[in-house]
Amino acid sequence: SDADIFILDSPLSAVDAIVQNEIFTKCFLGLLRHKTVILVTHSPEIIASKCIDQLIQLKGGHLIQTSVDNQMALTDALVTPLRVRVGFADDSHDNHDDYRSEPSQEWDRSILLTPSVASPYPAPFLHGMPFTPFDEAGAATYDDQSGRLVLDEGRSQGRVSTKVFASYLQAVGGWKKVLFWVAVLAIWQGLTISGDVWLSRWSATVKDGTASTSADYLHDAGYYLSIYAVFALGSVAMTMVRTLSIFSSGVAASRRLFENMTNALLRAPMRFFDTNPIGRILNRYSNDINTVDSSIPFSVSASMAVAFMALFSFGTTIWVLQWRGVALLPLIYVYFVLGGYYVEPAREMERVNKTTKSPLLNLISESIEGALVIRAFGPKQVRRFQRQHFRNVDTNNEASFAAQVISQWFAMRIQLLSAILLLCISTALIFMRYYVSPGLIGLVLNYSFTVLPSFQRLVANWGQLETAMVGPERLAEYANIEPEAPRVISGAVAKDWPTTGEVEFAHMSFRYKENDPMVLKDVSVHIQSGEKVGIVGRTGAGKSSLTMALFRINELAGGSIKIDGVDISHVGVKTLRSSIAIIPQAPVLFKGTLRNYLDPFGEFADADLWGCLHKVRLADRISAVDGKLDSPVEENGENFSVGERQMLCMARALLRQARIVVMDEATAAIDHETDQNLQRVIRTEFATSTVLTIAHRLDTVLDADRILVFDQGRLAQCDTPAALIGASAGIFYELCHEGGYLDKMVVPPQH
Repeated sequence: SDADIFILDSPLSAVDAIVQNEIFTKCFLGLLRHKTVILVTHSPEIIASKCIDQLIQLKGGHLIQTSVDNQMALTDALVTPLRVRVGFADDSHDNHDDYRSEPSQEWDRSILLTPSVASPYPAPFLHGMPFTPFDEAGAATYDDQSGRLVLDEGRSQGRVSTKVFASYLQAVGGWKKVLFWVAVLAIWQGLTISGDVWLSRWSATVKDGTASTSADYLHDAGYYLSIYAVFALGSVAMTMVRTLSIFSSGVAASRRLFENMTNALLRAPMRFFDTNPIGRILNRYSNDINTVDSSIPFSVSASMAVAFMALFSFGTTIWVLQWRGVALLPLIYVYFVLGGYYVEPAREMERVNKTTKSPLLNLISESIEGALVIRAFGPKQVRRFQRQHFRNVDTNNEASFAAQVISQWFAMRIQLLSAILLLCISTALIFMRYYVSPGLIGLVLNYSFTVLPSFQRLVANWGQLETAMVGPERLAEYANIEPEAPRVISGAVAKDWPTTGEVEFAHMSFRYKENDPMVLKDVSVHIQSGEKVGIVGRTGAGKSSLTMALFRINELAGGSIKIDGVDISHVGVKTLRSSIAIIPQAPVLFKGTLRNYLDPFGEFADADLWGCLHKVRLADRISAVDGKLDSPVEENGENFSVGERQMLCMARALLRQARIVVMDEATAAIDHETDQNLQRVIRTEFATSTVLTIAHRLDTVLDADRILVFDQGRLAQCDTPAALIGASAGIFYELCHEGGYLDKMVVPPQH
């Protein structure tokens, strides 16, 4: 975006001191040096930097202090101030190209970064190279699929598997239900045919004039009419039984398939959700479930009804035509051959139609979620997303149009074949006029006009049924997802496990997907019970991946993790995860009440809930809201700030008093004063618990018992903070140096 004003809402809270320094220097003081930048931050290092022109302090929604030329700076600057800042004003009148304008003086890179973390590129800062060069990309091309996160959606080819039909048959009630339908349909057609034959016999008696008087005629008419009414009413009753039974079974099958897919998704490993966007999953829950709900029961009912109608009507026609009906069999064979030509492309186009709808739904959901960001980049980006949406709509419409063309192709040819078949039957009846009664000839002609469209509808309905079975096929794909490890393993651990909170990593390696590179490599460390451990490292070093491995979000690629001497691979994932408390970097609050969020199982008294809220200093905020503990929590906690959501996560962890507590950059989005208060709460409330704190703000871990320093997935350093700083070298020393934390540590003299 080439905007003149940039509003940045705490973008540096999740990066380490070195990356923060790089972004602040190269981006804010470099690329955006001619722009107005409004930066929201809690970082004391940035607030204290002399590179800030004006500071605005807010509290409780009110402006409490404004400082020009950063009179509020309390410590040394985050980075050395730009010596050429005044020079920018001189050349700004002559050169407005922000990406090509150069400082009036050359930069000394040594004042920006220490030699060990400086960029390997020798070019002067921002001189002809405003963006990261692609030298490290090597031979990678746009066709390189390695490391790709979201994979293309696959689709089946060929006939729908018999396993899909079998699973749907089981869902509707099994063979007993199918045999019941067959019996009902046979009775229905038997009553229908019997009524037609009875009507033919009635018409023959009228022609022969067997009734001698009007009274006899009325008596015979009443007799024949009553019998015909019995056949008709019985046929109607069987039709109602068939329709209600098939559609009720279809709804029950849809519910079972829905539950199977939902249960499978709830137990799916996290890598499945990493590689499948939300639009693809929503397509299964909307389009495919709708197919199973409505299209399949209708197709099953229509196919079975038309099949029995065609079978009984054709059988009656053959019975009347006798040996002459053999000539119709080749034409019937042609019907089914033609139907086979139709079903295959129609089925494939239905698969293509469903597959092309997933990107359409995915883009819509992502655009709604990111509408604020899209609009912030101006009309050009809005039009880009519109064009992408139009392309997705066109792609989906192409599949729908092709399906309509295939359907019309089949209809035209099947109608031509029906006309030929009708001609053959009519010709045969002409030659049989002396051997068959007029009533039977009329009955056969009536069935001829019925059976021919029935064959056409039978092939069409079977094609629609097999096409609709793509829906259960796609639902079965998700229902058969390989689940993660068992949730509960009986007898694996005691109910009060873990009792000490001792954690041991032994040669542990971890990756997010199979064939992906390792993000943690051969990590070995023993964490004692009650130990407070800080986990630090540069962005992307593998710190948060350690928590993913600890919670078994993905399985280990090698090595083991033991808690209280028990290998966690032998413990159910539900048991494991419920035994460890975590305050995540991005808190998630579900819609409901505050009480349901803090205590979803109703295990604690109100006094306990208020006590935890007091400890995280949210009691006054909650008591001022209507409903208090029963006050609503909006979706994703939108009625709370990011910092308040983080503190609610802390309150929930305090409530459970877990033996192992993981804090994944939990204080990144809160101010320094609240951070200090929470650190005090952690030291007092979790005094006997093992606490693993992942931090970019190093002041939160400077009082830890030990520091684990990760670098490129490996455990590079492990010692007390004082010992690591006292070495005057190493990654932790550099991080402290870049963040200005060295003066906060009292390092014992080296002997």
